[in-house]
Amino acid sequence: MTKFVPIVLFVLSLVFLVPGLTTPLMTIEAKIDKKEMIEMGADLLIKPGQSRGFIQDVVESLVQDMGVEGELTVFTSTRSLLATMRELLLNGHLLVGVLIGLFGLVIPLIKMVLVVWSFVTASTSRRKGLLKLSGLLGKWSMSDVFLMSVLVAFFAINANEYADDVLQMQAELHEGFYYFAAYCLLAILANQLMERKLLQDDLEQGK
Repeated sequence: MTKFVPIVLFVLSLVFLVPGLTTPLMTIEAKIDKKEMIEMGADLLIKPGQSRGFIQDVVESLVQDMGVEGELTVFTSTRSLLATMRELLLNGHLLVGVLIGLFGLVIPLIKMVLVVWSFVTASTSRRKGLLKLSGLLGKWSMSDVFLMSVLVAFFAINANEYADDVLQMQAELHEGFYYFAAYCLLAILANQLMERKLLQDDLEQGK
């Protein structure tokens, strides 16, 4: 029964992969403080060497009279993984879109198929060949790297690393991220279990 546990994990990882590709991954939002934006515009009107007192008084009077307060959303973007790749391709970033799809999705899936094939085949020579090819592809499998990149971007944006007094950025993870994370973890676990079982079988046959 335990022999089929890796296969079940692999199939389950594919179940999580579908929503991981199609549901929203992350939302990035940028907001501007209205008062800070007006003050920044006023600063641009001041010529070098000119006193900012008059301009500043006018701005403060306008802000008070008009009741300018709060934030204004200037940018918001919610994308799934597939939508992100499609947008990159449509906007001319062909290389980046292809690399994300190839190393983050296609190669990991091919690697898993090769391991499953070697797991169920009865031919020892074919099994060794499949595992060798899977090992070569494993060096280019970067779905976990892509997942960590999204996580790093999320923390960096929420830490306001790219923000100032006027512009504030915020990121929010959605269900697509967690589905894709579940796919990565289950696929890695299934792969390790299958490779360990194949190694044990080879050692037993060598005795």
